[in-house]
Amino acid sequence: MTAEATVTAEHLDGGHIFSPIVRIAPSLRVLSRSAAADQGVARMTLLESYTSGQTTQVQRALSAWFPAGTHPGGFGWESATDQLPSSICVARNDQGLVVGWAGMADGEGRIECGPDDASSAAVLADWLVENASGTTANVPVYHARPLVRAALTARGFRDDADAGVVAGLVHPAGDVEFDLPDGYRIRAIDPDEDTARVQVHRRAWKPLRMPYPKDILGRIDPTDESRFTAQALWVMKRTWLYDRELDLVIEAPDRSLAGCCTVWFDPETGWAEIEPLGIVPEHRRLGLATALALEACRLVGARGGHTVFINSAPLPHYPAPWETYLRAGFTPLDRGTHMTIGTD
Repeated sequence: MTAEATVTAEHLDGGHIFSPIVRIAPSLRVLSRSAAADQGVARMTLLESYTSGQTTQVQRALSAWFPAGTHPGGFGWESATDQLPSSICVARNDQGLVVGWAGMADGEGRIECGPDDASSAAVLADWLVENASGTTANVPVYHARPLVRAALTARGFRDDADAGVVAGLVHPAGDVEFDLPDGYRIRAIDPDEDTARVQVHRRAWKPLRMPYPKDILGRIDPTDESRFTAQALWVMKRTWLYDRELDLVIEAPDRSLAGCCTVWFDPETGWAEIEPLGIVPEHRRLGLATALALEACRLVGARGGHTVFINSAPLPHYPAPWETYLRAGFTPLDRGTHMTIGTD
């Protein structure tokens, strides 16, 4: 999750900064062997601009790298809801396989590739520097990616202790006890209730009704709405790892929907991610977020998964999710740090 105190809340939806994607025309750039040879690497890496048609290929690459990177379900959610960085490139090896990706938007960068791939680390780092355009840029770097750190360091990036850690929360999959208030029940969405599914998300993520500190709430336009739409749901439901049986809602005693939660389970690795989870304001402080998260753990365990991940961090301007999931029994995961390039 990328967020900073100066960001207005209307750009947040499902835990991510909302950044409408500006698609650039697909192109292919061949990096010579010398251009990709930071550490004597003789492999060729190809860069091309990202399109939504490449989402599944990137997700499958991410599956092999997690937790030292974005969960493939989280990437799918970002892609379906246009929350990926506005500029993105995809790296392929000389066999055409996706071996990495990088993104940049408003000084926030992303770079991900395999642990032993110095070639991709080098060319993706070059791309980040080029797309930072001489301004300050911040990039999360995972502990398990020393080659990425080395490539960024060689290009002028430095550690940024003030940016905090690259964190997350985890909970073992399997049966776990939790309390659900009388009259509420958790279930999967029905095939014919797309309209209600969109509405409950939009009500849960209405910016002015989010549990932000008062100074953040005071800067929100009361007319701002969640950007989750029927079109976003349509795309999400056709994204790799989406499973309707894991797209959960909480039904209130009056049969209205009180909250929602999408669980992205990767059976190839046993890891699942909850993204997003939201509770309608009128039903908050009843333990429903905890119940949804722990029901997700139960369902993932029943499918043979081992761990449920939430892409959260202890953000001073948005502490509620982190604190809620800690109370639910999730434990912090220290995945990396941040590096910065630009003016001091």
